[in-house]
Amino acid sequence: MQEPIGYQDPRETNNKQLKDLIFIYNAKSGLTQAALDWAHKIISPKTYECSLCSLTYGNLGKYSKWSKFLKSLNLNKSFIYDDQLSDLGFYENESLPCIFVGKDNNYSLIINSDELNSCQSLEHLIELIKERLSNN
Repeated sequence: MQEPIGYQDPRETNNKQLKDLIFIYNAKSGLTQAALDWAHKIISPKTYECSLCSLTYGNLGKYSKWSKFLKSLNLNKSFIYDDQLSDLGFYENESLPCIFVGKDNNYSLIINSDELNSCQSLEHLIELIKERLSNN
């Protein structure tokens, strides 16, 4: 018998499966702000305050390795800017940038700003995310 589309055998369901991965940038949203951020990263990259942005975006846009990694994750992904934090019911003044994971409206911080600021490369960030997701 063929199973209906979207059916998942309950015996194969992993109760630890994560549902949401939320990236919170230390940057403002909008096209004007994106242009200012782009210029800031070129003129004075060492003073740019969003390490998550710097690690995942170059001067010409999102790094393809980052895009491929995100597509490989079987999770919902959200990208939030610091001027959108009031939309998040769970956020409580964590230093930015940071990354949360959530399931059933329960959210926990998996990578804080100090850890993101310590990442020296996109590869390091990807490995850190993989490690933290495997532990949750």
